[in-house]
Amino acid sequence: MNNKELEKIKQKAIQDHIPIIMDDTLETMAKYLSKIELEKILEIGTAVRLFCHMFYHIFSLKR
Repeated sequence: MNNKELEKIKQKAIQDHIPIIMDDTLETMAKYLSKIELEKILEIGTAVRLFCHMFYHIFSLKR
């Protein structure tokens, strides 16, 4: 999934008043997660999966 698609998801969530992770929080988490080694991660309770897509992007680049 590319950035345009993620931006569409984000804008739709905002339009529909669905709570999503804030950009600065997402950026901070991305920096942190890119520096550590994880084998597995569990994400629970996301409405539009922005955080999940970030996980995928970070960990697919590491492999």
